[in-house]
Order: sequence, then structure tokens, then C-alpha cells
Amino acid sequence: MPQTPIIQTKNLTKYYGKHLGIRNVNLEIYPQEIFGFLGPNGAGKTTTIRILLDLIRPTSGTATIFGLDTQKEIERIHEKIAYIPGELEFNKNWTGRRTIKHMLNLYNHAAKDSLIENFAQTLKVDLNKKVKEFSKGNKQKIGVILALAPDVELLVLDEPTSGLDPLIKNEFYKLLSEKQIQTKCTIFLSSHILSEVEKVANRVAIINQGSIIQVATLNQLQQLALKNIEIEFPTPDQAKKNLNKIPEKTARNLTQQTNTLNLLCSREDLHSVLSWLKDTNFKDLNVRNPSLEDIFLEYYRVQPYEKNSNNKERGEKQNVEITETVRTHKTRYAR
Repeated sequence: MPQTPIIQTKNLTKYYGKHLGIRNVNLEIYPQEIFGFLGPNGAGKTTTIRILLDLIRPTSGTATIFGLDTQKEIERIHEKIAYIPGELEFNKNWTGRRTIKHMLNLYNHAAKDSLIENFAQTLKVDLNKKVKEFSKGNKQKIGVILALAPDVELLVLDEPTSGLDPLIKNEFYKLLSEKQIQTKCTIFLSSHILSEVEKVANRVAIINQGSIIQVATLNQLQQLALKNIEIEFPTPDQAKKNLNKIPEKTARNLTQQTNTLNLLCSREDLHSVLSWLKDTNFKDLNVRNPSLEDIFLEYYRVQPYEKNSNNKERGEKQNVEITETVRTHKTRYAR
């Protein structure tokens, strides 16, 4: 018998005035999944999540969580979920400990004090300090504790590692995996970092410019894993001389910038490139994970936003979104 989705959206669409937020987003996320929601900044991830949580309303389409309508039964939904927003704002004069207790009480979530203290110790955050003394990373750690401490059926995490250093990111994903194994909760994880999501996700949806491009399994996702390689040579002439010597089947988007060659290659082809480098007189080498924009351009041929209009459009969209969010909150707490 087929499973009933924990989260389901049907043709979810949002316009901010004349500007598109998301278009016809269809998702089905099943019990006990860790579902990744991948896309570059501005792709529509946060818009989708805010609609799911009824912080903003869609232009058209529907969404349900636990089979409950997100617009009509959101209070019942909130009792079963924990949420980390992309931007966290707390009372600046409260300590981290008071903030956590207040937020848990606000959503009727219970959590053991010992568990909160263990999380704080693992994440290296001092709960006795006031929020105004916290860096962005430490504020994010408070959000992580708020999500992981209570026993809930669904975690909705919007860029949860924003502001965290690499070591704490690793601790976070370790804690997240342990949480899912212990409680069998479902996790909806939004990120623009492919290498992070693939550590924990079972399936992913890839979104760009407001539309779902693909829903993929972990194995399919790993096929998208590329490496960005920068090879620096002593002179531009030497770089040009080696431009056509790189193994043709391994190099993608090969370009030269003065004395540096830039290319993309798959993880499987990385060994071939490094073996070829042994016979060259290269000066320096940098291997890193490419941006999702690079991956989209390589695999999906998706055109990037126009740079000149993008900032203005995003600013207008963000202002409308903030206004709608504030209005929704005022209405909810006035009830």
C-alpha cells in the first residue's frame, strides 16, 4: 500500500506583484525521509518553505503537511514540527537559555534540559550569554538546538548551516543523522551546498528560478558531483601550451585566465587530471566544490538571472515578502 506523503504540494505558485517567486512546485516527501531541497540563492527555496508554514500565502496551488491544509490547520501542524529559518531574530537582551525555553513554550514543545545542555556543549555555544553578544553563527546554533531538542515528527530546515564554521557543520550533520535514526522523524532540508546535502539526503528536489528542475535519488545526485579545478602555471604561455593537453574527456568548461586554467571534472575523472598534472610544470593547484550555478549550467543549461535587473527584482520581492510575513504573524497572534 503506497505511503501517504508527509508534505505534498500541488502546482504551488507565488508571485510578488509581477515578479515570480515559484511556479508550479510539486513535491511529495514521505515519512522518515531526509529530503534535500537544493538550489542557488534566490531560486525559490525560502518562498516554498514560508508557504508551507503559512508565513506567506501562495498565489495559486495547494499544500498539505500530515494531510492537513497548511492555510486552514496550521496551528495543528506547528505542534508537530520544528523549524530553522534562514534568518534568525531573537530578543537581544535575553540569554540563549531563556530564548530556547521561551521558543519551546511558544510552540508547546517539550525538551529535556540535559539534552539542551549537551547540544550546547557539542555546538560550543554559551547559553548564559545574551543574544546581543552572539555572532551570526552562535545565533544559528540556538536555532539548531531549537530544532533538534524537541521530539517532533517533521523538521523543516532552511539553510541550517548558514554562519556555522566547517567543524560545527560536521557536528550538525552528525547530530541530524542521529536525530533521524532515533526518532524516525522526517526532515526537509533546504540548502545551496550540494556537498552538504548529499551527506544525509535520501532524495533531493533541485529548484532554480522558481521551478523544480529534477527530483533525484542520492545515487542520481552523486552523478552531479563535480570538482572545480584551478591550475596555475608560471607564465601565461605555459598555461596556453597545456590548454589542449588536458585529457579531453575529463575537462568541462575549460578556460584560461592569464596563467591559470579553470575546468570542471567529475569525481571519477579527478584521478586522471591529477595523474596528468604529474608531467606538467604547474605552480599551484586548487580543487574545490563548484557552486550550484556552475552545476546547473553544466547539466541543465539553465541561464542565470540578468545581473542588472536581479538586485532590483530581489529587493522588491523581499520587501513584499517581509510585509506579507509581518501581516500574517500579526493576524495569527491577534486571534
